[in-house]
Amino acid sequence: MSVHIPVLVKEVLEYLNPQAGQKFIDATLGGGGHTQEILQRIGANGKILALDADCGAVEKGIKLFSGKNLSIVNANFGNLKEVAEKYGFLQVDGILADLGLSSDQLENSGRGFTFQKDEPLDMRFDTGLEISAADILNFYSQDELKIIFENYGEYRLAGQLAVQIRKIRKKKPFKTTFDLVEAVRQVQTYQGRGRIHPATLVFQALRVAVNQELEVLANFLPQAIDLLVSGGRLAVIAFQGAEDRMVKVFFRTNARKENPNLKILTKKPIMPTFDEIKNNLRGRSAKLRVVEKI
Repeated sequence: MSVHIPVLVKEVLEYLNPQAGQKFIDATLGGGGHTQEILQRIGANGKILALDADCGAVEKGIKLFSGKNLSIVNANFGNLKEVAEKYGFLQVDGILADLGLSSDQLENSGRGFTFQKDEPLDMRFDTGLEISAADILNFYSQDELKIIFENYGEYRLAGQLAVQIRKIRKKKPFKTTFDLVEAVRQVQTYQGRGRIHPATLVFQALRVAVNQELEVLANFLPQAIDLLVSGGRLAVIAFQGAEDRMVKVFFRTNARKENPNLKILTKKPIMPTFDEIKNNLRGRSAKLRVVEKI
């Protein structure tokens, strides 16, 4: 059973407005929550292409869903156009990218995505990637580590943590998540209930670096727009500042140029309500932005 609770479902459905017989792409299948909701609205004559770089998510999706109108593919959404062409999705009515990590990946992957379990420091969605989280911690320079924690996690003690990691790895290599949690603890202690644990931002930054998530997102955005029909919509849910800024700048640039090809539908990002956060704390930092292709 999936333990994942999809974020901003009501808002995604409101903006994408799936109708019977339409074609959609879920660029990030994850736990399958958004895919399931869209499937119910497009009916037997509609079609969805769902991608995920994590083979575990794909395997669970295939077990969870059945039907000729859904194609689930183990692929990185940075290669969206290539996959869409192969499966006949070159003209679609809507595309969704939820850039967050599913609860299934956090709880059950065993790859070190969460600081709450002692697991190997892997963090690769696609286990075919060469560099793991442990490799970065053990072999990247102090300056490179500082940049990762600063730019990808917006962690305010990035420099101090980079220094601490360099000191620790001289004595013993980083192997598990708790090794990294201990390094964070030596720099900054958790202040208690209601505050974000300092390891949250550090783990987020490391995961983004391992999977080159910003580079993938930069590749994805123009491909997604090309695949939309006129009037088709792209919805992106981001969970960290660098990703959200990239989406915002891309949308604004293409909406403001001399011959714009996008219309921004969300002047400000849509965020979860208090009630949703209460029921799904992991979705608290979600920001939804939506554009329509002109």
